[in-house]
Amino acid sequence: MAAAFKGKKRKAAPGSASGNKSKQSKTQSKGRGSSNKKNGAKKPQQSTRHADANDDEDVEIDEDDVAFYEDNTEFTSFLANMDTKGFNKLYPKSDKKAALKSVKKQKDEKDEMPLEKLEARPRKAAWSTDTEEVLKDKLPVKFMDGSVRTNKLLAEKEEKPKVEEKEEDEEEQEENDEELDSDVSDLEFEAITDADASAPAEPTPALSPVDLKRQRELRLITKKVEIAQLCESILENPEESFKKNKEHPQQLSKIQQLQSLCRDPDATVQRLSLMSQLSVYLDILPDYRIRLQNNDTNTEDKGKQNHGRPMKKKVQQMQDYEATLLNNYQKFLKYCAELVTTGLKGKRYEQLATMTARERRDVLLAETGVRCLAQLLEKKYAFNFHLNLVIALVPMADSQFPSIREQACASFESVFKSDKSCACSYEIVQQISSYVKQKQHRVQPFIIRTLLVMPLEVTMEQGEAARKKAKSDRKKRRRQQADGDSIAAGLKEAEAVVDRAEREKTQADILHELVLIYFRILKQATYSQALPAVLEGLAKYSFLINLDIMIDLLKVLKVVLREEDVLPLPAALQAVLTGLRALQGPGGQELMIDDKEFVDILYRLLHRFAEGEAAADLTCFPTLLQCVEAVFLRRKEIVVERVASFVKRLLLVAQHLPPHQALAILSLLRALFHRYSKLQQLLESDVDRVASGEYRADIDDPDFANPFSSACWELALLTHHVHPKLASYALGTAQMAPTLPNEHARALMDAFDPYAGATFALKPKVPVPPSNPLHKKIASENNKNDRKKSRQRRARQFFVRDPLANLDEQYRKQNASSFSRNVWNWMNSKQMTSCWCSKSNWTKTR
Repeated sequence: MAAAFKGKKRKAAPGSASGNKSKQSKTQSKGRGSSNKKNGAKKPQQSTRHADANDDEDVEIDEDDVAFYEDNTEFTSFLANMDTKGFNKLYPKSDKKAALKSVKKQKDEKDEMPLEKLEARPRKAAWSTDTEEVLKDKLPVKFMDGSVRTNKLLAEKEEKPKVEEKEEDEEEQEENDEELDSDVSDLEFEAITDADASAPAEPTPALSPVDLKRQRELRLITKKVEIAQLCESILENPEESFKKNKEHPQQLSKIQQLQSLCRDPDATVQRLSLMSQLSVYLDILPDYRIRLQNNDTNTEDKGKQNHGRPMKKKVQQMQDYEATLLNNYQKFLKYCAELVTTGLKGKRYEQLATMTARERRDVLLAETGVRCLAQLLEKKYAFNFHLNLVIALVPMADSQFPSIREQACASFESVFKSDKSCACSYEIVQQISSYVKQKQHRVQPFIIRTLLVMPLEVTMEQGEAARKKAKSDRKKRRRQQADGDSIAAGLKEAEAVVDRAEREKTQADILHELVLIYFRILKQATYSQALPAVLEGLAKYSFLINLDIMIDLLKVLKVVLREEDVLPLPAALQAVLTGLRALQGPGGQELMIDDKEFVDILYRLLHRFAEGEAAADLTCFPTLLQCVEAVFLRRKEIVVERVASFVKRLLLVAQHLPPHQALAILSLLRALFHRYSKLQQLLESDVDRVASGEYRADIDDPDFANPFSSACWELALLTHHVHPKLASYALGTAQMAPTLPNEHARALMDAFDPYAGATFALKPKVPVPPSNPLHKKIASENNKNDRKKSRQRRARQFFVRDPLANLDEQYRKQNASSFSRNVWNWMNSKQMTSCWCSKSNWTKTR
C-alpha cells in the first residue's frame, strides 16, 4: 500500500525498530540477483496483494506506513481506482534473463556445430563494428581432447564486465542510501544526476583585446593561404577543379570550396573570396558564347551529334565542363547581386556617418559585389549571362552611394566604347529605358550622362535603310540553310567580322531608345534633376534625328524655355544649345525656321552669369561658349546689330568672371571682330563715331539695344587688370591683333585655370618685383653701424707690471755684462707676456 502511494522506498529514522527491521531485510536480500534488486527499487507496487503475482521483485513495506493506513482507512479510497497496467507500462520488467538464455543457447549450438558447417558459414568483413559478427569470424580453437570449438573468449570478456559493473554500482548505491538514511530512490537519484550533467559548463575566461586581435590575424593569414592555394589549383587545371573532390569531407569541388568561403563570418575573408573568384573567372571564361545542347533530347541520343554519329569522349568532357562552368558562374552572379541588394536595403548615403559597424560592413561587401559585377560586364560582355549583369547593374548606376554608382556607370561607358557590334550596348539602353519608366522619370543625372559616351554614327534614315538590308540578308541566309548550302553560311560565320548592316540597324534602334528616354523626361518630368543631362544628350544626337521628331523636339524645347527664370542655368543653356544644333542640322535646314527665339533667350541668360549664378556649376561656362559659337561663328549672322549687342553684353559679363574665363571671352570677341568688320566701330572713340540715340543695356532684345551708339570702354578697364596675360590680351584685342592657333577660347581657359590639377596657383606666376636702389644704401649704413657697435663693445688691453721691476732693470743695465743683459731682457719679456690680461681680468684678480 505504501509502496504504491510513494513509488519509492521509505526509510525509517535511525534507531527505530522499523528501521532496524528494514535493514535486516535488506541484508537478507543481498544474495539475490541484481536484477531483482533493481526492479524492486524502481518499480512502484500496487498493493500487498500483488506481491505474490510479482515473484521477481522484492517488495519492502514500512510497518509505520501499514499502521498509518490501518488506523486511517479513509485515505485508502484512491487505491481502488489505481491503474496497475499503466504502472507496468511505465516500468516494464527486464527481459535480460530471457535474452541471456537465448544467447547461451545459440552459443551452445555454435559450440556443437561441426567444423565443416563452421567453414561453410559466410564470413563478415574485418572492419565490421558489431562485436557479435566479429566474434563469429574468429578462427576455431582445437582443444586437448581433439574437439574443435569457436573462440568465445572475447564474448565472455565483453559481457562479464558489463554485468559485474552494473551489479556493483547498484549495491554501492543502496549502501550509500542506507548510510546516509536518505529518502531518495534510484529513480530520483538518476534524475538528479541527469540534471547535473545537463547544467551549463563553466564559462571559459574571456580573451583580452590583444589576444583576440592576434587570433583574428592568425586566422586571416590561414584563410589567405587557403584561398591562394585554391585559386592556384583552379588555374592549373580548370576542368578538374569543377569536379567533385573525393578527398573533401563533403565532396565539394575546388570552386565550391572557394564559394563556401564567401559565407565566412569574417567580412575580410568574404571580400577576399569574392575578389579571388572574380580573378579566376576573368582568366578561365572564354571570349565566345557557350551554346549548350537542348535538355529535351532523349537519353538514347545522348552522346551523339551530327545526325546520330557518336560523339568523341573529349567533346563530351568539354561539354560537361562548360555546363558546370556556366552553373557555377551563374551562382556567383546571383550571390553578388543578392549581396548588393541586401547590403544597401534601407540605407542612405547621408546616414553613412551614423551607421553601426555591421551596417558599414554590409556597405563594404556591397561595394565589393558591385565591383565584381562591373568588371565582369566590362571584360566579358560577349559571354553568357551578360543580360543578367546588365539587369543587376542598372539600378546600381542610380544608387545614392558614389562608390557604387561610379563603378556601374564606368562599366557601361567601357562597354559603349569597346562593343563593336553594339548588341550589348543596345540591351543596356533598353534596360535603362525601362528603369527610367519604372521610376517615373525621377532618376539622377549620372545614369543619363553615361549615354553620352555612345558612339552613334547612323541617322534614323540610314537606320531604316540598314534595317531593310539586314532583313533581306537574314532571309538570304535562311534560304541558303534550307537549300543545304551550309558551306556559304559557315564561311560567313567564320569571317568573325561584324556585319555592317546589322551594326547600323542596331545603332538605329539605340538612337530610337535614346530619343524615347529624352522625350519622356522632357514631357513628363520638366523639373527633374536629370534635365541638364537630357538636354545635353539631345544636343549631341540632334543631327541624327529625322524631320518629324525634330518638329516635336522644337515644340517641347520652347515649352520648357518659357519658364527660363525658374529653370536652373545649366538646364536653360543646354536647352538653347539643343535648339540651335537641331536647327542647324539636316532636319532644321529643311524646316527653314528662324532661331531668333533661342537667341533672345541666350541674350537674357547672360545677365545671370554676371550675377554669379554660374560659379557653383563649372559646366555652365563651356556651354555658354558653345552657344555663342553656334549662333555667330558657325553661320553668318545677317543682323550685325544683334552681334554688336552680344559683344557689349559679353564684355560686361567678363568684368565679373575669373581671369581664365575672361580670357576665353576675349578670344571669342577677337574672332567676332575679325569675322564681322562692321564691329570695328565699337573700337572707335565717341568723336570719330557718328551714331544716333543711346545704348540701352537694360533691354533684353538685342535688336533694339542700339549698341553702336557706345564704345567698348570695358576693354580699357581690362587692360589694367592685375592678371598680366589678361591685361596684354585685352590690349591686343583693342588693337585688332590676330588670333593665334593656340589662343582659341577653350585652350586659353584650360591653360590659365588656377583650379586645374588642384594646384591653386596663379598662372602665370607673379614675378618678384625688382629691388629699390635705396635698399643698398640702407644695407651699407646698417653695416657701418654694426662695426661701430662692435668696436665699442670690444674690451681695452693694457700691461700690468711691478713698480720695483724698473729699478732692478736699471741696476742690471748699468752693472751687468752684455750677455747677462740679454738674458735678463729675455726673461723679463716672458714675464710681461704672462701678465698680459684685460682690464676686466685684472680687476678681478685685484
